[in-house]
Amino acid sequence: MARRPEARLQDKIVTFLEDRGWLVETTHGNAFQKGIPDLFCWHQQLGIVRWIDVKRRERHEYTPHQCRTWTRWEAHGLGVWIMMEPTDDEYAKLFDPPNFRDHWKPRYNKYLRTPVEVLEEEFPECKT
Repeated sequence: MARRPEARLQDKIVTFLEDRGWLVETTHGNAFQKGIPDLFCWHQQLGIVRWIDVKRRERHEYTPHQCRTWTRWEAHGLGVWIMMEPTDDEYAKLFDPPNFRDHWKPRYNKYLRTPVEVLEEEFPECKT
């Protein structure tokens, strides 16, 4: 069975990180883990943890769950890093602040609204 392009890219990034001393655990998104990044990574010698989501440079989107989860984590000091290829330039970003906001699109803001805000937009006559 052919693997999705993002899955093949993820395999390459996992190998790239493991070759540099990282312990990499692949998460498996399901109904109970929506919005969780693809990889949980720990580097013992460096003493750092990174949550990494793999995205293809030529085509990537955040899901509504990713938008909500990652911004909630961000508010509590937990970051998410995006890796788009197994290169030294992408690797260097893991030592900078979390970069998921670098790829944020304005349309993602709609996923951060409260249920009341969504209802008020759909039914302005019921606005409180």
